[in-house]
Amino acid sequence: MITIVKYSFLTILVMSMCIAGLLLTPFKQTILNQLQMEANAHLNELITSPHSPQLSPLDPIIGAPTIGNITASVHTPFVNLNNAALNQWLTDSQTEVLIIQQRGNIIHESYSDASNRGLAINSMSMAKNVIALLIGIAIDEGHIQSEHSNVLDYLPELNITDDASVSIRDMLNHLSGIQTGFAELEKTLKGEPLTEQLSDITFTEDRQFRYDNINYHLLGIILSRVYQQPLNQVIDNKLWRPLNLEKADIIASTGYCCLFATARSWLAIGELHLNKGMHDGEQIVPKKWIDTMITDYEIPEDFFVQATGVSQGNRYGYHVYGGLKAHPDYYWIEGMGLQTIFINPVSETIIVRLGGIPSLIRLHSNRWNQSLMETPMSIVKEMTF
Repeated sequence: MITIVKYSFLTILVMSMCIAGLLLTPFKQTILNQLQMEANAHLNELITSPHSPQLSPLDPIIGAPTIGNITASVHTPFVNLNNAALNQWLTDSQTEVLIIQQRGNIIHESYSDASNRGLAINSMSMAKNVIALLIGIAIDEGHIQSEHSNVLDYLPELNITDDASVSIRDMLNHLSGIQTGFAELEKTLKGEPLTEQLSDITFTEDRQFRYDNINYHLLGIILSRVYQQPLNQVIDNKLWRPLNLEKADIIASTGYCCLFATARSWLAIGELHLNKGMHDGEQIVPKKWIDTMITDYEIPEDFFVQATGVSQGNRYGYHVYGGLKAHPDYYWIEGMGLQTIFINPVSETIIVRLGGIPSLIRLHSNRWNQSLMETPMSIVKEMTF
């Protein structure tokens, strides 16, 4: 046992020294990006399950009453492109769920046995996009004046004392200057909203882009207040039922995370973006708001994004990403662990991907590809439907 411990310590020491040495080379940023990806891979594993001990019990999103208890057998039989490169990618990328739809037709749909059609996989920060959609609906319905409204109009308890106000838009784009950490994340993931501690949250005068989950937590509180309902009920009434989606679950105390839904439901969210807020002839989200979510973006100087694998040149709108140089027509919604909805308005393509990120030490992985999503996008690009 002593020998094993000593060997492990020496191995870790040598690896640490190698990494430290490499950080002094021109490969520093590449190494930092890979370390960030590795951290995301392991953090994702901790809370990917709805039964994770790190999470609070889930709050229900009932869904459309006609299909609230629908089973997998009711769906159209799953289709598989049976493409060798795609099949290998599914294994190498640790993908649990994949749907590819083009021009309204599903051309690929596959699930792992454990995924429960996506319900068993935490969508992580993809919930932020749902929050952003709801903000647009609330503005359209007159519950929020505009995205330029001062957040103090809705959360007067916040302690923002400098002359420059913080707007709804600032929170959507992570420009609020908010300063929070793991304590706030742990509390909200455990089911405790920060409503009693709002005055303790710190805001700095530096309003540069800084990705902070609690921005969207506060937006979730605003939505609950203006609609006078828990967040899960707001999602149900304003999105899930109008879109005729199946039941789902969320940790309503977060606002930034943890919506467990079927992949078909995420596909419907992608369609909502692609169709400029329309569903079955009804304008669910204002067209202008969908456009604003995509076009009102920041390009942070240093912001790592899983789908691109780099820290420079990434665009961030209202939790809508862009910046894939090889596939510039795509924008996407992203959550930790590479939970994604990729949308290409030119080819009318939507790709829903749920799962994990393979570790660097995994024997077969796609970690060194140009992008973790390169294979399905390239395959779709080469096909004509």
